[in-house]
Amino acid sequence: MAGAFEIKLDDPEADLSQDQYEKVLDNFKLLDQSKTGRLNPQQVGILFRAFGQNPTDEELAEMLRPVPQVGLDVEGFIRFFKGNYRPPTTEDTLLKAFQVFDLEDTGIMSREKFKEMLTSLGDPMQEHEVDAILKEADVDDKGLFDYKSLAKRLCEGPKRIPDMP
Repeated sequence: MAGAFEIKLDDPEADLSQDQYEKVLDNFKLLDQSKTGRLNPQQVGILFRAFGQNPTDEELAEMLRPVPQVGLDVEGFIRFFKGNYRPPTTEDTLLKAFQVFDLEDTGIMSREKFKEMLTSLGDPMQEHEVDAILKEADVDDKGLFDYKSLAKRLCEGPKRIPDMP
């Protein structure tokens, strides 16, 4: 979904460029089907992801929690976007990280080795978080997966919007 819609910010504190502002305004109006000048929390999440952000469903639900049920106007959405903006991780960055552990340069990684690395090295991830990542991998019957395909899939980001309370 990223690409033509993506908005990259060099400085989230700075104002949007004229082109970026117009992109937000045009897409905001498309989602505001009721013509109230506001987007409800689910629509805010849709537009946030449309502009190239790819938080997990849990992260997005947490970000949307403070959004009032009456929604946000354009300026409110821009503050939301800038406040929650994260520079996108590139596929190349992920590939380089995976390659560190691919000593034989096969492009293939073991599910178990991957899980062990992410739950024990550096800033360890929770096992359920690693399991969520591995759901995106095409793990074969030997427990192996092509990490290049996984990197590509992870950079595409989640495709759905989490259910709102």
